[in-house]
Parts: sequence; structure tokens; C-alpha cells
Amino acid sequence: MTDNTLEHRDTQPQATADAAEPARNRTGLWLLVLLAAILLIWYLLSQRAPLPVPMPPDASIAPVPTDTTPATTPEGDARKPVASAAKPKPTKPAIAAPRETAPERIASRSPEPEYPATALRRGEGGDVLLRVNVGADGVPGEIDFVRRSSSRELDRAAQDAVRRWRFEPATRNGKAVPAVVEVPIEFKPQA
Repeated sequence: MTDNTLEHRDTQPQATADAAEPARNRTGLWLLVLLAAILLIWYLLSQRAPLPVPMPPDASIAPVPTDTTPATTPEGDARKPVASAAKPKPTKPAIAAPRETAPERIASRSPEPEYPATALRRGEGGDVLLRVNVGADGVPGEIDFVRRSSSRELDRAAQDAVRRWRFEPATRNGKAVPAVVEVPIEFKPQA
């Protein structure tokens, strides 16, 4: 009987160890699955574009009215396509104080955008809105798209035209300063 009891004691700890081993394996498996899920979520979130942060309006800045009359073609021919550029709008409105001015396009030194022939044949039209960094010398620097048309050719034509423009620079206290303006350009194919 003592031998029997001894055998029973030897087998019991081994059975408990065997039962604990699968539980440890399952715990390790769950930890791996959890780690994989966390890495997947981190990867997916890192691929998203950042959300724009809205800026609070500044009470000391007043909006500046702009003239948005479209340009006409040189001979007034109604059958020719029209690519027009309105006066640029400042992205940050000028302060109401008379000592500051926004950059303004010099019409005599700023050619109208050329309507791309292939876009015209396809009947493509649209509006392009560009954000232009104008230097203190009146020369455009970096030009970014705020809104694109549905045609790459029209977008490129608008950007190329504005790159050749010259501006009366913005002023602050009578001194020329760099500034940013938004320039709308409209392409309309006419029948």
C-alpha cells in the first residue's frame, strides 16, 4: 500500500504540470494575437492623412473685397475659349489699418493662361484655385493648389501662367513684405 501511495504522489505533480503547460501556450498565443492587432491598428492609423485643424477667426482682421470680373478674349470672338483670372484674393485678409496692403496682380506684366489645345478638343473646363507665395519683390515663389480642376492639363496651364505673373508686393508700414494670395482661374470652353 505504501508503494501504491508513492506511485500516486509521483504522478499527481506531473499531471498538474501537463495541465498548466497548454494554458501557458494559450496565453502566449493570445498575447501574440493582441500584439499583432495593436501593430495592425498602429500601421493603419499612421497611413491616414492628418486632419486639418480649424483656426479661430481673428477679430482684428477684416475681409478685403475683390473684383472677380472675368477677362474676355482679345477680339471679343464668342467662339474662342476663355481662360480668365480674377484678381487674387489674400488668404489672410489685410488688417483694416491703412498701413497694410495685399499683393495685387500687375495686368500688363501677367499673361492670361493659355487654354491647352488637347483640353479644348476634349471640351474640358473647370476652375483652379492656387495659393501663391509672393515675395517682397513681387515675384511668385511657391505655388500650391487649393482646388484643382478635373484636368491635369488645365491645372498645369494655370500654374505655369501664374508662375510668369508679376505682382505689386504687399506692404506693411510702407515697406514691401512677402505675402500669400489665392488666385482663382477659370477655364470655359465655348461653343
